[in-house]
Amino acid sequence: MSSDISIRKPDVIRREITPISPWVGLEAVTIRDTDGAEQIFHAIKQADYVQVLCLHVSGKLVLVRQFRPLLEVITLEIPAGLRDGADDDPAHCARREIAEETGLEVVELVPLLDAFADVGRLTNRCYGFFALVRGEIGQIEPEVEPLLVAGAELRRLAGAGQLSVPTQIGLLYLAGINARVRAICAGLGFRQPPWLDE
Repeated sequence: MSSDISIRKPDVIRREITPISPWVGLEAVTIRDTDGAEQIFHAIKQADYVQVLCLHVSGKLVLVRQFRPLLEVITLEIPAGLRDGADDDPAHCARREIAEETGLEVVELVPLLDAFADVGRLTNRCYGFFALVRGEIGQIEPEVEPLLVAGAELRRLAGAGQLSVPTQIGLLYLAGINARVRAICAGLGFRQPPWLDE
């Protein structure tokens, strides 16, 4: 992408973080704009997200149902969690979250996404993976209910707006066009990823 317009990066004068809880802080960033005026921008500082689209060797996909207190609703999501600091490798975190939320074992993990979670009000990153998993699904955490669904059902849920997180819906696309993911699905007898298959 090219453009004749150039954007000058403003000078960052200071960054200040006010802790709100062990999980969240309010970050204030003061910049000097192109006219020399100072402006303050605010964002939520929190740990990076890690989300994993899991395909069981049986051909079903893994979802988790859980109550989200801030929204006061029960959501339907793919396994996900937060990195435990900068030293927590996103792939390690993905494996841990799968084990903690479903009791399943990762056979193969394919990285799909490393992006900002939001560019306006959040400072964290979002990592997305595809995982081929095996084992017997089980409820490990009392407040998280794992379940297996067919590809057509996952497609229906996504289309009906019943999957709760937009980046997780985006992982369906990224996984669907990934050559390694497509090869894994073919190895299980699918002509294309089961969430795309008519």
